[in-house]
Amino acid sequence: MKIVHNFHRFFPEACGGIQIHLSELMPHLKLEGVFSKVAAAIEGQQAQAYAYHDVDVYRYPTFPEPPLEPNHGAFKHGRFHLFYEWLMQEKPDVYHQHQWTRRCGLEHLKIAKQLNIKTVVTLHLPEAICLRRTLMFEGKTACNGRITVSKCSKCVDTYSQKLPNPMLSLLGQLPTSVINQLSLPDVSYLGHPVHSKKAALTRPLVMPSYVNERLRSLRQLSKFSDRIIVVCDWLKQALLVNGIPEQKIGLCKYGIELPSILQDKPKSGRSKAAALKIAFLGRWYKTKGLHILVEAMNLISPDISIKLYIHAIPQDESYQQKMTQLIQTNQRIRIERQIPRSELQSTLAQYDVLAVPSQWLETGPLVVLEAHSIGIPVVGSNLGGIAERVRNNVDGILVEANNPHAWANAFTQLACDPSFLEKLKQGIQPVRTISREARELAQMYRQL
Repeated sequence: MKIVHNFHRFFPEACGGIQIHLSELMPHLKLEGVFSKVAAAIEGQQAQAYAYHDVDVYRYPTFPEPPLEPNHGAFKHGRFHLFYEWLMQEKPDVYHQHQWTRRCGLEHLKIAKQLNIKTVVTLHLPEAICLRRTLMFEGKTACNGRITVSKCSKCVDTYSQKLPNPMLSLLGQLPTSVINQLSLPDVSYLGHPVHSKKAALTRPLVMPSYVNERLRSLRQLSKFSDRIIVVCDWLKQALLVNGIPEQKIGLCKYGIELPSILQDKPKSGRSKAAALKIAFLGRWYKTKGLHILVEAMNLISPDISIKLYIHAIPQDESYQQKMTQLIQTNQRIRIERQIPRSELQSTLAQYDVLAVPSQWLETGPLVVLEAHSIGIPVVGSNLGGIAERVRNNVDGILVEANNPHAWANAFTQLACDPSFLEKLKQGIQPVRTISREARELAQMYRQL
């Protein structure tokens, strides 16, 4: 069976967790009789073809880029015919799309369907549902994902909060085809609140229409997909509340490669005198919640023996600088080196607990499985995929995501009660493997 996977970008470019995980999954799919090829967008005017880790990769150009708009589905990118011709020549059994962007979106899915290829879309992120891309209402509380003009417009635009719901509903009927012909400033399209005179003038007029378009786009995704795969339970529920048929949705959660040498569960815990060692692995970015950890550490009594070690990947330079300045005042927080993928589990094994303070609804994160695979409990936000993977007071602690006092209390309890930490370690069960994920995905392909 031959599969084409399509991405917004691919290696050797800098890529995120979606591409990293799929590159690790493809060899396991091969063992299941599923042979993969990769298509991915590339900047510039020329297509490229090469092999990456024994997988053939085709990079289709997207020059010129389509105009900016929040739903990434109104326009085809430049040289789209090259993607079409390549896909027609490849004739895969299944076209599997992993992203939903201007460079890898609705038009690519439609073309595959028009070529009579079986189509699968995996939603790795909530971007197909949520204009904010976080599924956090007003950036503060978890949302169920139901797309409604008044709620979503007010969530993403503070100026729209001043308009009554009937007016927002009326504005939502304005066709985006008309809006897209207007010369609007970029602030009109951004999926988060913007405070400026230009935003005040344009966003309340266009955002309701873009919310309606988001729902239409989601339904188009469903129409042109033979199967929509979700990687967590909450994302399945978000599709269902938007009217996506349940029979079209498949659940296939992430798995990981197990350590080459599995860690034995420790026979004796740390002493009360030893410092509790907490690890943070993530990006320098607000939604990853490092600022919550820094605030929590500042709240913990000085006589508590505890240390936080930060292994972070650059993303938001201004956020990183701000956090670095705050960290300098706390001797119990240390910034460590970035961890290569090959050293992830061995590095995690040096710590007592992993902190995952995400401020949005994660569909993973895989680092929770990585920690559990080597017997490390997780203290995580009581949100999304974290709450699906961590059993509170059994193999970790679930904490109110944006409450530094709650995080400080959780860390203090672990530092002062080594027996509780030991109990959490003993409560960790075997994690889901990537080979099981591959078997389930291969079965889904064959059932199309």
